[in-house]
Amino acid sequence: MRVTASVRAARGGAIALVVAAGLAVGSSAGAAVSSGSSGAAVTGGTPDVQAVAHGVSSGAQAAARGFWTAARMKSATAVGVSGGASGSPAAAASPAATPTPPPGTPNPVYFNGVPTVGALFFTTGTQAHFCTASVVDSVTLNLVLTAAHCVYGSTGPATNVVYVPQWHQGVSPFGAWPVSDITVARGWQQSQDPDVDFAFLAVSPPARTSRPIQLVTGGLRLGIDTPYAQPITPVGYNNTDNEPIRCATVSQKFEPTQIEFYCNNYQDGTSGGPWITHFNPVTGTGTVVGDIGGYEQGGNYAWQSFSPYYSWPILRLFLQAQLGQAHIKRG
Repeated sequence: MRVTASVRAARGGAIALVVAAGLAVGSSAGAAVSSGSSGAAVTGGTPDVQAVAHGVSSGAQAAARGFWTAARMKSATAVGVSGGASGSPAAAASPAATPTPPPGTPNPVYFNGVPTVGALFFTTGTQAHFCTASVVDSVTLNLVLTAAHCVYGSTGPATNVVYVPQWHQGVSPFGAWPVSDITVARGWQQSQDPDVDFAFLAVSPPARTSRPIQLVTGGLRLGIDTPYAQPITPVGYNNTDNEPIRCATVSQKFEPTQIEFYCNNYQDGTSGGPWITHFNPVTGTGTVVGDIGGYEQGGNYAWQSFSPYYSWPILRLFLQAQLGQAHIKRG
């Protein structure tokens, strides 16, 4: 079945989603939805930012819940060199060629995490991996944000994907939330465009519960067209540790469509980690203005991390991820 809606017809709904989600935008937004299968296309904007949505069957979600035991979560590895992330082994293999961080580059601190940020576990083939993800405020109350390179590779979407809020030291205080929909931009699907290296995931409640995740953990506001340079707190899960890190640092412009920050020890596994302004270290609330990804899929050095700059492309995808959920067929 193929369901379509024109940009004009969808514009009112798109604006309503923006207002309800607490987003401030300077002009009207429009989106159109067209979907039909587990590889549905959700249109709106230029071809690069049209959404590609993959629905996950209820059976596959149940299998993902069963797959991710506490032992498997502890033994999962970060996405490797081919998948990108800050501090890749490729950079570490040639110390003489590795630049040193600028003077004054801060160090992160370890902590037990916050409810709004968690570990994202998934499989690619026979390999068990993890990245970082965060809950974003949405009308559907079930959206999680991460880097596209974590969940959608050249051969298609990752499998057995679950999100575990505030995972630390092997503890899953809110349980494992299986992913029901994966939404990425077509520009990522077709050419791994670093400017659209972000993905929205719809998650289902753990077994024997029914409340949507945003009502359980809270969420982050999605910041659009915010200043390039501003104080941020990036949060992520390293491949060397069982608890997350955070850092008080500042974002800055790298290119018109990319931003960066300096902080030591952001290694593989931090991909998808949110860059949060006005961060509350207790509740985890604030505004997310970036995620580790984009240029070099997050960066080749542990002290330098990148993100796509959040503007209309991610806003369109955010709207499409919500508007498209009702039309995605799950086999």
